[in-house]
Amino acid sequence: MKRLIVFVALLLGACPVSPGQSAQNPATTSVVEEVDASLEERLHTLKDQAEKGDLHAAQQVYLRYALAHKPDKARTWAALYTKLLTQKAEAGDSAAMLQLGARYMGGADYTPQNIQQATTWFSRAAEAGEPAGAYMLGEMYSRAGNVPMAQQSYTRAYELYTARLEKNADDIEALYWLGFMQQNGQGTKQDAPAGLVRLERACEAGSAWAAAQLFKTYYNGVGVPADKPRAISYARRMADEHHNGTMAYIVARAYLQGEGVPQDVELGEHYLDQAERANEPDAIYVKARRLEEAGKAGEALPYYRRAAGMQQRDALVRLGAKMLHGSPELEQDAERGLALLERAGNRFESPAAALELAHYYEEHGEQGTADSWYIAASNRGVPEAMARRGLLHLIPGSAATWDPTRAWQWWRTGERAGDKTCALYIALFLYVFTPLLLIFVFGFPIFVGRRYAKQARRELEEAAKKERD
Repeated sequence: MKRLIVFVALLLGACPVSPGQSAQNPATTSVVEEVDASLEERLHTLKDQAEKGDLHAAQQVYLRYALAHKPDKARTWAALYTKLLTQKAEAGDSAAMLQLGARYMGGADYTPQNIQQATTWFSRAAEAGEPAGAYMLGEMYSRAGNVPMAQQSYTRAYELYTARLEKNADDIEALYWLGFMQQNGQGTKQDAPAGLVRLERACEAGSAWAAAQLFKTYYNGVGVPADKPRAISYARRMADEHHNGTMAYIVARAYLQGEGVPQDVELGEHYLDQAERANEPDAIYVKARRLEEAGKAGEALPYYRRAAGMQQRDALVRLGAKMLHGSPELEQDAERGLALLERAGNRFESPAAALELAHYYEEHGEQGTADSWYIAASNRGVPEAMARRGLLHLIPGSAATWDPTRAWQWWRTGERAGDKTCALYIALFLYVFTPLLLIFVFGFPIFVGRRYAKQARRELEEAAKKERD
């Protein structure tokens, strides 16, 4: 089962830390600083063990350095971990081969991406009888567009999993993957009903991944009619039996909002608390919002901080706005507030952050910066920002090109989304701007032409009068 977890983590992109990611502990900043202060002392024993060849100790050292935001040291110890892992793989450990392939495939945990190395190690794992190695080769060939090689690898994986299940009918890992591959037509003829039967059997036998796949199947209607009540039942199973925080949050939302199941606030709160305890960022944010909406802003603040520390987008926006403007429970810190909002707006493309920043810079007289954020917010679907975006298309020299047609289109989109300002601008466009534009385009040239014609007639008359005299 450990091998399956490693393999599926790769498929879902669930690598613990990568060089470009923020490895933020859910603790508050002050706690992180305390951890940093004693980090070297606490890692002393682990370092000794790692230098003596302890693979797990090397992994713990580089992960802890990564969590402490010390990338150079993390990279050094990650290199030692990769070296020790390679030694195990070279000695014939197929699980180590899979882990190496995963690291090189995704460029995870300070290991540079190397597709050739990933292919080599997955191939060796497959040759050693690891169906996951064959499956991952299929994934790699599929992403590269090599369909024949992908199907050949998937077929090999299906054969290896089938052989495992024939030897041990209780092998739920093999049962799950056979069902998954049969459902999706990988390495075998697609047969969704038969695949679902195997997934159901694996789920009943305790497979967390089978329960998750069944949830996605019925929630999204993959090969079967969508059945949200049934999907939520699998999500509850994941939450209750496997303590999965993500599924607990999904169940919480379903019961709190009555999505696919009868609304049950008490049950929803139960699963929300479970997801929060499991450090699910979205659940932490929702808990904070519910506390604030219940008039408990002071109690909500630690949850906002915690979710923002985990880079939850909406928490960054909410905490940033509170810091930017100040609130009864939080002293104003405009610099920190702007930093949080800009992180949410730039890194996570938050529509709410873009609008908040547009308002802030407009209030402080920085219209050019404000307009750039209005444009970003309108691109992200904020109706209020569409009103300003349309105006920008009518202001020569603004951040948007002059284009009355684009102005109309943005206002129409905002009006359909219910924005009253956009509706007002459309009325002004139709009954004020358009007539003025028509007068300017057609009336002005006619007026000028008549003036010139009148002047020419006058000159001719004066010339004729002089000749008569």
